[in-house]
Amino acid sequence: MLAAVTSANLSKLNYRSGSSSHAMQTSTRKMLFAGNAQEIARLNGDAGTFLSRTRIGAETRSKSTLSRSMQNAVSYAQTQEAGMRKLESIYNRMTQLASLAADPFVDEGVRAQLNAEFQSLKQDSFDMRKETFMGNFLYDDMAAKYFPVVDFGQAFTDKAVDGQDGLERKNLANPPSGWTGAPEYYQLEKEVHFNSGKFVLDINGGGTGERYILKQGTQIIFDTAGGPDSSDSGNKHDMQWATGGNAYTQDFDRFEIEYAPGQATTFKFVPLTPGNSIYVAGPDETVGTADDPKKSDGAGNWPKNKNGTPSTETVWWEDDVTYDNKDLYVTQLGLGSSDGDESQPWNLGDDRTNHIFSGDVGEVKTFEANGQSTKLTLRVESNTIFQINATYTPLEEATNNKTIEGGSANDVVLDAVGIGITLIDSSIDTADNARNSLGFLAKEIESVAQQLGTIGANLSELEIATERLSNQVYLSEKGLSRVGEDALIEESTRFAKENIKSQATTALLSQAFSVSEKVLQVIL
Repeated sequence: MLAAVTSANLSKLNYRSGSSSHAMQTSTRKMLFAGNAQEIARLNGDAGTFLSRTRIGAETRSKSTLSRSMQNAVSYAQTQEAGMRKLESIYNRMTQLASLAADPFVDEGVRAQLNAEFQSLKQDSFDMRKETFMGNFLYDDMAAKYFPVVDFGQAFTDKAVDGQDGLERKNLANPPSGWTGAPEYYQLEKEVHFNSGKFVLDINGGGTGERYILKQGTQIIFDTAGGPDSSDSGNKHDMQWATGGNAYTQDFDRFEIEYAPGQATTFKFVPLTPGNSIYVAGPDETVGTADDPKKSDGAGNWPKNKNGTPSTETVWWEDDVTYDNKDLYVTQLGLGSSDGDESQPWNLGDDRTNHIFSGDVGEVKTFEANGQSTKLTLRVESNTIFQINATYTPLEEATNNKTIEGGSANDVVLDAVGIGITLIDSSIDTADNARNSLGFLAKEIESVAQQLGTIGANLSELEIATERLSNQVYLSEKGLSRVGEDALIEESTRFAKENIKSQATTALLSQAFSVSEKVLQVIL
């Protein structure tokens, strides 16, 4: 009987046992990855299906991330809404206080108490403008409906007196080493009520030049001597922005500076042409006084010098169209050298009209605004004569609109929401002031209603986009999950079949030497 079992049949039994064992191992791996459609395709050796399912999986994960971003945006908008509801309560209480204080028969002591609470609530409303959510400002001043009148238009020269219209003039400590004379600084601070805006700075410092600095609170946001091309090397012109000729005769340069919280401060440089050899300050060397030269006739008989000597100019200084400063501003902006054509503001082939400069720009440097203050300070550091005109205006459009990516052209733009500040100078310390404050409050309450409408529209857009993304994620995950479920059923069945075969083969091997060759051949 023993000799009857051939080696060929034993080999068949061993092969079948190994094959079943391998098939069971493969099925086990596939069942372990039944929830991973990509891995199932890889194990099946189907490259096309593997790539397709990998792409679908990546898109699904991306959409899941976008969905979470949408949820953060919803929380952002809901926080804005909560703030507006709080602001509404503040304004309602302030209205009650103003109504009480508007009564002419109210005791002055009582009115003072009412005004103290009024001022405290007003400050609370202004403090809300600085609130953030996950590092993003909740409110944008420019999105408010009403704006107070902002005055930051004051021209001054080196003749300005300390204390004049709030101007501070003092000796400059630690001036650049090459400066001569008695360097001074001139500093003018203004409350502009907004933490963003546009600041137009016209400067004329003549051939020596000055340093011009703009600060928001204590933070420098613009500096004509902060750039990489400006340094203290011991030269008398170091760290000074120069214009051509005499500061009281030649052209001004203009910087149009724009800033907003969380954004890079930018500026446009606008070359100006008015200015020639006519001495616009007149004999008293002070711009804006009665002896300033007038365009009195067409013969060009205008004073040129401070001693009244007639000018030989044939063109009135305001009508001059020559860019006298070109060789200076092109170099100081780090744009190389002037091509010498002063009939054109920029070099041929390098037109910077309306160009947006930011960061390190030749001798100039800009810094990001921090949004923590609504006060601007213009500082001039000088050791010679100069003229300046500075004007502040709010930005024309909101800068805090948020674009939330939704994928497949489903992005959502959240319109900015703002808190008005028409109450900035309001008070209820007198009956008249209380009545005026009631008018301001009525406008601000109306503005709150408008902002809540904006938030409602933003939330509706987010709700639609979030639902769309969630459905896309669900369908993708469901499809991949169905593939995994089908694979699990298929591999479970295959595992059971191969397990039965393996057990049967093992049993045959154990009995191979006790059965006849004829019976074994039948079984095999």
